[in-house]
Amino acid sequence: MALSAYPAGLVRRIAAGVYDLFLLVGLLLLAGLALLPFNHGHAVDGHNPLVRLYFLFVPYLFFSWFWMHGGQTLGMKAWRMQLRNHDGGPVQWHQAILRYLTAWVSWLSIVGMLWCLVDAQRRSLQDIVSRTELVVQPRQR
Repeated sequence: MALSAYPAGLVRRIAAGVYDLFLLVGLLLLAGLALLPFNHGHAVDGHNPLVRLYFLFVPYLFFSWFWMHGGQTLGMKAWRMQLRNHDGGPVQWHQAILRYLTAWVSWLSIVGMLWCLVDAQRRSLQDIVSRTELVVQPRQR
């Protein structure tokens, strides 16, 4: 009997998010280092709107690339989760943009993440808005 994927719960989502956060901090440090030559070796001004946009774009590239190429960030892979289109196919670029933007609201307000506790399909706000689903893959034997 083959086991099928099932919707990811809140604890698993948070665990994968924490895992990815550690990776993202390292990536953002490298992204900041990449700006040093353009600022004569000095730290960049965090009040500059272009710098802020840059530091919002770097995580988008990180997440969207993984979401659209296999549906798993490294944290999601560690927790056997996969993001997919609502019909089971791969995530499209417009869904990745919607998911990324909505995830900011969802994580910062926490209400969007907690929504998976009351939703019949265990969807969070970013799942609903982007028409994606986060599922747990069965263990490989």
